[in-house]
Amino acid sequence: MKAVLLGVNASFSHTSLAVRYLAAACLEKGVALTVVEANINERAENIALRLLGEEPALLLCSVYIWNRNLVEDVCTRLSTMLPELIVVWGGPEVSGNPANLFAKLSFLDYLCQGEGELLMPHLLTALREGRVPKHTGISTRENLEVGSAQVKNLDELPDPYDGEESYSPHKLYYFETSRGCPYSCAYCLSAGGDGVRFMSVDLAKLRLASLSAKVGLIKFVDRTFNADARRARELWSYLLELPGSCRFHFEICAHLLTEADFALLADPRAKRFQFEVGLQTTSPEALALIHRHMSADRVLENVRRLVAAGNVEVHLDLICGLPGEGLADFMQSFDAALGALPDRLHLGFLKVLPGTSLSSLMDEGDYGVLPYAPYEVLRAPGMSPQAFLRVKKMEQALERFYNSRRSRQAVLYALKHTQPNELFASLLGSSLGEGSPEEALCFALATKVPDRYLLQELCRFDFLMHEPHREVPPSLILGVDEERRLLRGIVYGDKENLYKVLPHRRDEKPGAILRHLRLGTFNPATMAHLGLAGRSACLFDHTLPPRERAIAVFLDYD
Repeated sequence: MKAVLLGVNASFSHTSLAVRYLAAACLEKGVALTVVEANINERAENIALRLLGEEPALLLCSVYIWNRNLVEDVCTRLSTMLPELIVVWGGPEVSGNPANLFAKLSFLDYLCQGEGELLMPHLLTALREGRVPKHTGISTRENLEVGSAQVKNLDELPDPYDGEESYSPHKLYYFETSRGCPYSCAYCLSAGGDGVRFMSVDLAKLRLASLSAKVGLIKFVDRTFNADARRARELWSYLLELPGSCRFHFEICAHLLTEADFALLADPRAKRFQFEVGLQTTSPEALALIHRHMSADRVLENVRRLVAAGNVEVHLDLICGLPGEGLADFMQSFDAALGALPDRLHLGFLKVLPGTSLSSLMDEGDYGVLPYAPYEVLRAPGMSPQAFLRVKKMEQALERFYNSRRSRQAVLYALKHTQPNELFASLLGSSLGEGSPEEALCFALATKVPDRYLLQELCRFDFLMHEPHREVPPSLILGVDEERRLLRGIVYGDKENLYKVLPHRRDEKPGAILRHLRLGTFNPATMAHLGLAGRSACLFDHTLPPRERAIAVFLDYD
């Protein structure tokens, strides 16, 4: 009986930690399993045909909110082609109401609830031996109340990457050092668990040393990485010492950060870290209704400290549609969040996941919730569909002008003179327009700032920072021909001074340097605004990361 495990990722650049854990657990028990990975941008027909080529007798699917509809389509197609196929679902989407799933999906044979590393080897062995699998967490149409499987000691889990044959520098790899969450947020499936279970620090270090040497980005799936502050700090200290250029992404609670944490994160090597912080809302009423007991002011204070230190890349999360928060309240949360100037602000829209305590709260008010994945709230008290539409358009503008970092300096200047929600409301009509973001921004904000010339210069700075080759738009041109002449003079005639500011390019020929180098000359007021007083121009080296790309220089025009 050939078993195939399907993992459908959220994008091509992602990998599935779940299928790797399950495959490793089966391998450890000597149970054969074939893994197939796909992503949600692939057609269901193509995925089904790939699976058909594997000739499976048993199909195991890891099902999440983002892949539920596609996986259902794939399973429907494959079970139609292979009527004898046994289909098993596991993952967060199975945690809600198994009776509803069995009633709706005729192709389903088994559901695995809880942590599959305990379940998969037992289920496969039983089916291959012709037995009915009986284990906590494995449910059938006849036996629904089976509980949920849980691994007590995370050190007993196999290394999910032990059998990885190749790694891609362009893919995101996931890692976990803990399971469970210390909080009970009403919208989260992790609420109401048995607390947090930790992998030993020594084992985490051993596996991280191996994985980080092979990949470019590791994202920790720990719900709250710094739930144990001392443990988190020990791991952060260890990761800072690791060789290589691998970056690390953590979900943290900012209000738990300590002075010892800030001292550690002042290390310039912390530029390898990304922190994702769930603010969600600043509304006390909304926080109480979703059982999120924390100080929004403390979160924002610590986010501002992280941003001011300038090392860790900070991502801040907001949720629109929370109970107790109307449009005006959400805009206050938006202003407070963006006022902290995180590197990215993510606007999410409330999802009412089956099995969460929030689902019962929805029955008590005038909420309109999508009845299938992703279970998004489309109407709420104080949030009409038109209000949601406005926020979605703001999200588009936010992505284009802020999170992309393309228009960073111009937006920061505008934010000094305009409330964030007013600023992005003024950009709604520009977010999907043609041309560069800098052109759209310069036009849309001309009446929002006191110095239009400074805005124009900052838009040109942003353009040169992010465009290695494109012509500067006519609306931003200020002596471009002169800048080209000056740049060629520097590269071909002033090599020693050039190598002082670009030592990493000393071995390149002038033509090769020019292909990835731009020059922008700016007036003294603009340079002072950028914190570069005393310099007259910036070189933009597009072989460097964005944070290191602009290099201020002084030009002698004579």
